Amino acid sequence: MIIEKLNAWWRRLPSVDPAQPGTALRAPLYIKSAGLCCAVGYELAAARACIAAGMDHFQQSHFKTHTGERVLVAAMPERRLWGASRLAIWLTKALEDCLKGMPGLNPSRVAVVWLAPDRPEYPLDGNQWDVTFTRAVEALNLSFHPESGVLPLGRAGLSDALAQAQRLLQAPEVDAVLLAGVDSLIDAATISRLMGEERLLVQQNSDGFIPGEAAAAVLLQQERPDPIEPAVCVLGHASSQEEGRVDGSTPSRAQGLTRALRAALAEAALDYRDLDFRCSDQNGEAFYSRESANAMSRIAPSGGDALDLLTLCDSLGEVGAALGPAMLAYLSRSMLHPLSPGSCGILHLASDDGRRAAVVVATV
Repeated sequence: MIIEKLNAWWRRLPSVDPAQPGTALRAPLYIKSAGLCCAVGYELAAARACIAAGMDHFQQSHFKTHTGERVLVAAMPERRLWGASRLAIWLTKALEDCLKGMPGLNPSRVAVVWLAPDRPEYPLDGNQWDVTFTRAVEALNLSFHPESGVLPLGRAGLSDALAQAQRLLQAPEVDAVLLAGVDSLIDAATISRLMGEERLLVQQNSDGFIPGEAAAAVLLQQERPDPIEPAVCVLGHASSQEEGRVDGSTPSRAQGLTRALRAALAEAALDYRDLDFRCSDQNGEAFYSRESANAMSRIAPSGGDALDLLTLCDSLGEVGAALGPAMLAYLSRSMLHPLSPGSCGILHLASDDGRRAAVVVATV
């Protein structure tokens, strides 16, 4: 019965035009709670401690290169289920972790914005969105607001997802938005393609990344969760488009990421000097590391100090569409911790299709 109900309204949400950087936020988006399920912890509390300590859970997989070398992955201990069923497990755990401290929350007044993969292995005309979300909802035994939907925009779709959250919160019947991301790069089709493109970190290729899998969720509201206690909020965000491609077919001049960074700071009414740190999607590939360094040098004032750098992929591996929500989940705890990276920072993400995103977060 739940499957029939979901199929009647579950849909793909419209995306924000990346040619128009930024979408005005009429109010900050406060993070009320968060959850994270990844290779270093099934809950945010455990994962945050491991990430802060620089720990990882990289291990040899059953996937092999043409030379017989086993590919390193950041996998969770599930060897029976793959595809949508596997994603549903991690999504369920992240949602449970996020909602467990919200006993009075009415899920029918909570809209879900699911940031999903955009890779060739996930065709847009498939039904994996329905299957994944339906199984997660069945496991939770919850019914969310019918305006919920999916954004298959991958890693750099975070700004678009936040724009959707802002739009949904304008509706009087929506009390909160549950922004979720789930992805797994650990499947035969994806591993095979990445090996063919020489994107994986193996002995023959030092310019690559370690594939992983994760799910994360953050509960967003426009009202401050507690009028006295400090809270982490999104002050600004923006997206843009970069012509450069990771395969080298078009060189990157970091213009798209620079536009996104400047627009996000402008929306937050801040500048580079107000930032304490940056949280990067850097995964080990030189292309994206050079691009982000180039973009940051453009927005920094002459002689400006370099910002402290946070990189979650060092612990999680490359987790695709789950990375943006995982960043927000991690920072929602870390920025309130005594060893906080700072009171104001900027997140930046890049996708292979040229989409770039930047998000400003602050403790208020």
